[in-house]
Amino acid sequence: MNLIMFDMDGTLYRTETSFFPAVHDFAGKYGFSQPSDDFLRGFIGKTGEEWKAWVESLHLGKPTNELDQEFDALERHYVNTQGQLYPGVPDVLRTLAANDWHLGICSNAPPWYPELILTNAGVRDLFDLVRVPKRSGETKPVMLCEVWNELRPEQCAMVGDRADDMQAALAGGYFAIGAVYGWAPEELAFADVRIHDIAEIPMALARHWFQEGEPKHASASTTVAPAPVVAEARVPQPPITQTPAQVQEPLPAKPKVSIPQREETPIINRPIAPPVQTSPEPPVKAPVVVAPVQPVVTPPAPATPLRSAPEVVTSRPVESEPATVIRRSWNPFRRHDNKPR
Repeated sequence: MNLIMFDMDGTLYRTETSFFPAVHDFAGKYGFSQPSDDFLRGFIGKTGEEWKAWVESLHLGKPTNELDQEFDALERHYVNTQGQLYPGVPDVLRTLAANDWHLGICSNAPPWYPELILTNAGVRDLFDLVRVPKRSGETKPVMLCEVWNELRPEQCAMVGDRADDMQAALAGGYFAIGAVYGWAPEELAFADVRIHDIAEIPMALARHWFQEGEPKHASASTTVAPAPVVAEARVPQPPITQTPAQVQEPLPAKPKVSIPQREETPIINRPIAPPVQTSPEPPVKAPVVVAPVQPVVTPPAPATPLRSAPEVVTSRPVESEPATVIRRSWNPFRRHDNKPR
């Protein structure tokens, strides 16, 4: 099976449509100063422990668990009334499901959060599993490794917008796709490929597994390869149709294969024909016309990625791992799947 896991906030869901207004209402209710959007973005995609610690530091006069329940009620309201997925998400999810990809969620959010968002968007039926922390301290790397151990997919990918998403992908041996359009593009240094739009995911998957040697369909190089053979077959053939004047005129020792031959036909009967016959060099240069076709055999890859195409990461930070070292999954069950990256 083929499996692709998604982070929720900043990857599929526009968190600012519900989280920010809920915090503003919460601050208005308890009278503390409104936090800035830059401050709030630090909580997006993180575990609930950071949020609970900040709420407790406000000393609002109530137990933290009670305050947490009140905030959840506010956030549920805004998810129901104005929560939004990123543009194009439903179409991409349906395309992946139609191409035999099994879809899953790996999020640090509470269980109700992804269930409500996906149900309201009408895409919950496309997902085979939703994985959120079941116990305190359970991280995304642990969850992704457990998912792989349970399902053993042949091909697997993880899409996210933060560093913990990329770390989880590397831990489980997943193809790491970084969502630059999310909340922390500066944290995607360890991504295998970066996308600027959710619609780039199918192309990123196809390119990755073609390079791994498992193409889903015929590649462009298959149609380009026969081109040199066709060009060489035309070189030794003399013109088929000839006028009487052409038959009487003595021909050079070697056949004419250069492009200017067509222009020689109307002037063969003229007395100035010798300049055309006294140039033996063009037949020698004929193979040069075929040579430029050969480099096309390599798989096509744009030198400069465009905004509409996935951005392949060719190098990672020095502290990650040298290019010559074999990348090994932290998942002990994936020893057979160690490959040079």
